[in-house]
Formats: sequence, structure tokens, C-alpha cells
Amino acid sequence: MPTSAISPRPDPRTSGFTLLEVVVVLALLALATALVAPQGFRMIETWRRATDVDAALGAMAALGAEARHQGRRLEFPAGVLPDDAIEGVPAGWKVMLATPLAVEPNGACADVQGELRYQGYARRFALEAPFCRIVLDPPASP
Repeated sequence: MPTSAISPRPDPRTSGFTLLEVVVVLALLALATALVAPQGFRMIETWRRATDVDAALGAMAALGAEARHQGRRLEFPAGVLPDDAIEGVPAGWKVMLATPLAVEPNGACADVQGELRYQGYARRFALEAPFCRIVLDPPASP
């Protein structure tokens, strides 16, 4: 048999990684994680907040359909609404209306401006008549 076809047995003392190499790799991985993790957590929190804002605004936009479904006028006072006033607003979020809101049984609503609030975050919105269309960050009313 030719000697080139026979592979030498690996020396058990030289195979594998040294403890120092493993520690250096783990330290580099820990450093990379420490640099990236805070940004990742901020990004996840931003996505959660955006999802909650979309859910709350969707619930506001659905008030016309809810009034038609119930066949009665829905009324909401000015100021901060109770937590259970509008179904679909995520827990912990507050809806504040600048003026009272009335949604007629045919689904029509009046113009109203308001704000969504959650732990120091606030997002202004407006419901436009007659179809309760949502407008984000509307211009301030005179």
C-alpha cells in the first residue's frame, strides 16, 4: 500500500482547542451581545408600542361600526376615558378626548381630537366626520 494513502493518527495532545482559545471566543461573544442587546430590546419595545397604538386607533375607528351593530348612539365624555370605555384599547393605555364624542346609530361621528397615552408616551390623533377616519398627529385646532 502506498504511504500517501495512509493518514497518520492525530496526536491527542494537539487536537481540539486550548482553554485560552475557548475563553477568548466566549469573551468576544459576550462583548458582542452586550453591545447589541440594548438596541434589540429598544427595538422590541418600539414594535410593541406601535402595535398597541395601531390596536387602540383601530378600536377608535371601529366605533362607527359598533354603533351600527348596537343600533344606538354611543357617547364618550371629554377627558380621560375609563379603561373599559372602548373595547380593543390595550391594557394600560389611556384615551383622552378634547371634546365629547358622539357616534350616531348610522355610524356617523363628529370631529374630535384626542391623545393616546402610555407611561410617558403620547400620540395625538383626530377622528374626522362623518366616517370616524383616524388622522395621526393632526394640526392643533385653533
